[in-house]
Amino acid sequence: MTIDASGAARLEAWLSRNRAKLVQAARMTVSSLATFGLAAGLGLPQAFWAVITALIVTQSSVGSSLKAALDRFLGSVLGAVYGGAVALAVPHQGGITTAVALLLAIGPLSVAAAQSAGFRVAPITAVIVLLSTTGSTLGPIAFALDRILEVGLGCAIGLAVSLVVAPARAARVVREQAARTARLLADQLEVLARRDDVAIDAKGLPLATRRSLDRLELLVGEAARERRSRLAAAPDPEPLARTLLRLRHDVVMLRRATREADLGADLAAPWAAAASAAAARLRGIAACLEQDGRAPEEDPALPRAIAAYRAAIDEMRRRRLTRDLPTDEVGQIFWIAFSLDQMRRNLDDLAERAAEGRAAPAG
Repeated sequence: MTIDASGAARLEAWLSRNRAKLVQAARMTVSSLATFGLAAGLGLPQAFWAVITALIVTQSSVGSSLKAALDRFLGSVLGAVYGGAVALAVPHQGGITTAVALLLAIGPLSVAAAQSAGFRVAPITAVIVLLSTTGSTLGPIAFALDRILEVGLGCAIGLAVSLVVAPARAARVVREQAARTARLLADQLEVLARRDDVAIDAKGLPLATRRSLDRLELLVGEAARERRSRLAAAPDPEPLARTLLRLRHDVVMLRRATREADLGADLAAPWAAAASAAAARLRGIAACLEQDGRAPEEDPALPRAIAAYRAAIDEMRRRRLTRDLPTDEVGQIFWIAFSLDQMRRNLDDLAERAAEGRAAPAG
């Protein structure tokens, strides 16, 4: 069977779009097979728990894999030890005695799980230790030890595969997510330049931006975990996320101001030029974040456009056109100028963050 040029191009495009998913699937496959082989070689009675743990731990980035491994192992150890202690203290063969044992085991562990998400697996492990037929055959202590060994093996293999097989650093994923967020902000500014505020909601841009920032915050936590564990030497990603959050605030303020102010013929063109220049600046920084290229140079188009908007305001004041406008509307016109200046400073800060974090070496 032959594939023509268009089919090859479509296949290449599909592979490019789904590369991360395919790599993740390969990592999960390798970790599950390796864990099963080692568990069988060690003679663990319930190798499937090790395989399940390895699949859970093998996440999309090294930072998320590290968190999943720690949460899974600590929760399992706590649940197995405490469940085994309850099983020894309260002999149960069904009925009321089993209900009492479950109450004593699940109650405190559920409180711990509510306090920390890392202990969510602890009540589940305790229930397995108390109710499993294998546990009644081996005894609570032996079963708890087997459970800890199985989970520990799965955590170790899953984390090792995440580090060795096409490792995805959270710091790199942070930059990609930051680039997506910057482009969403640029999309909003381009719509605002056309004074089409309704189109922003129609396209769902504010919600998409908020979700992108939420995702970025989660990835920043994973990247910080990698830095603390010496698995990566990338700069602290939190300033990058904070700057994007400030830029989102700038866009929200500009949207409110342009919605309430009638810019008219004197300010509409300068405003459109300033918003378009800011959008272009955001897209340039997004390209740097995504491609790890040369740091984006300062674009003189944005300062010139902001200066032109301020000059247009001064011209309106000279011609006394602002005297006929409502006070609130005049305030919004000046607020747009202030917000544009603030956005320019935040864009310069974002460019610096993009430059200092590019091509960060792994730890």
